[in-house]
Amino acid sequence: MNIRKATSADLPQIKALYSLLFEQLANYEPDYLQPALQDEDFLRKVVAAEDNLVAFIYVIDGQVTGFAIAKLEESPPYHCFIPLTCMYLMDIVVDETSRGKGIGKALIERVKQWSKEQGADYLELSVLAKNTLAEALYLREGFETFTKSMRMKIE
Repeated sequence: MNIRKATSADLPQIKALYSLLFEQLANYEPDYLQPALQDEDFLRKVVAAEDNLVAFIYVIDGQVTGFAIAKLEESPPYHCFIPLTCMYLMDIVVDETSRGKGIGKALIERVKQWSKEQGADYLELSVLAKNTLAEALYLREGFETFTKSMRMKIE
């Protein structure tokens, strides 16, 4: 399999993919998001598996063509929530030239497997409403809408 946990040696390629992701997100929502570089301290925590974080990368011919970052979390401390453990899929991105080849699906499958290994009760993620391609992937992979976030710009 071409998937493995990320290491510090992978950080330059992960950072490049993050720039791609942030640029795409800014294209979807230019009023709220902007192209940016991912925080270096956050990335170091991810590859060191600190704070219940994990990063998986998909490698083809030595190149990182995609990654998924997830975090193990507990239910919010409200009495209405059943105490459960969640694996939150924070970010997933595949290089534009490698899309449509099953890499995103494979990364999601690896996160699902990791979730089971860590005793998570469910897997959760957020997706921009305008990112219909990503939403279609998540629906194909068994995700379903649980909540909807709404906002209104104050003019």
